[in-house]
Amino acid sequence: MNEISDALILATHAQQPQAPLTGYPVALATDGEWLAYRPGSPQFPPQAACLLESLLPEIRQLALHLALRRGLPPGKTPSRIAEAADWLAARMLLLEWRQLAVGLDELSLLDEANLRARQFAEAAGWEWTPTLPLLLPAGRTEGMLQGWSAAPASAQGEQAVPASLAFRRTVAARFAALFAR
Repeated sequence: MNEISDALILATHAQQPQAPLTGYPVALATDGEWLAYRPGSPQFPPQAACLLESLLPEIRQLALHLALRRGLPPGKTPSRIAEAADWLAARMLLLEWRQLAVGLDELSLLDEANLRARQFAEAAGWEWTPTLPLLLPAGRTEGMLQGWSAAPASAQGEQAVPASLAFRRTVAARFAALFAR
């Protein structure tokens, strides 16, 4: 049984998405991944009270580390080393999301990201609790992720840049702790 993928079956029978687990909302503009693989600026404006991935470089570092743990394919280095599941696993580990809003088409991605996060956390001596989906029937907004954590990421109503810069200390400490063992 695969709890995350089985949510598809449950979602087709549910009328309304369930409320998130008790926790603090942590929104993330995924501009870091966007800028890593596409030229130019993202075309989505960051929402107020969200974090900017581009100001949290530890997410990119961890995504690349997760990808490189699998090794590079022989021959020419690919243009994209870290896959979407590596990026999502890095976000889940560093932002400590316990629940994540996803569309039905993203359940397998969440499944793979949970697997990669669990493998890395166990190798680092951490206990991993899988991030659960909050199903969005219409899918999510491109360039934005909405998760819920046990601790708040920023002050309510704080703008994206100051919130991201302030939260970077927390992310950096989590990143260092993952590599401390």
